[in-house]
Amino acid sequence: MALRSKILSLLYPRTCPMCGRYLSDEIVALEHIEWICPRCWIRMPRTEQDVLRQNETEEALADEKRLDKAAAYLFYEKGHPVQYLIHKMKYGDQPELGFWMARQAVLDCDNESFFEDIDLIVPMPLHPKRLRERGYNQSEYIARGISEITGIPIDTTHVVRVVNTPKQALQEGEERKKNVANAFEVINPRELANKHIMVVDDLITTGETMKACLKAMHSIRGVKFTVFALCKAR
Repeated sequence: MALRSKILSLLYPRTCPMCGRYLSDEIVALEHIEWICPRCWIRMPRTEQDVLRQNETEEALADEKRLDKAAAYLFYEKGHPVQYLIHKMKYGDQPELGFWMARQAVLDCDNESFFEDIDLIVPMPLHPKRLRERGYNQSEYIARGISEITGIPIDTTHVVRVVNTPKQALQEGEERKKNVANAFEVINPRELANKHIMVVDDLITTGETMKACLKAMHSIRGVKFTVFALCKAR
């Protein structure tokens, strides 16, 4: 197996999705970094929002009265290498990036209480048609990464996307809110009564998609929300 791995590394060398540099097996073993080169990893634009209340992610969801806390791991800007990282995860058939980044986010967390007292992790759902087209839900991979470190169970059955809306990135202003209105539903909300639910997504821009999802979850009696995203757009 070791020989086969070396041959595959020669034929299909791994590259950093942010800068394109080759990731040698020696560097990966030394730095314990599987996906991103050490240079890019050090330069990742971390938000440190887990220890900051009234941060930019919470402010984007300020209208949500049942929100306990919210944070994103990284800042996202168009043209920044983080954009390419998210696009590879989301559209480039590399959802494992989301799993790995979510694990790193939990391990980097300076606020020990951020992931405490949460009963379930709910990944932002995709419409079934979009899921078939893409082949995976990147938010579910993010949820798996968090769950592996924290032990919090994942629920992918109760919250569903019932409207296959146009991409939010193509909408502007008030159209973003209208685009996702009534796009989500909760199946058997009684089964989630009084739960503290963490909803996770890859990217929060204006927050309209997340707010629409949380609004649908108001049908759950006594629910409380925490929101976590890999990235928050600036």
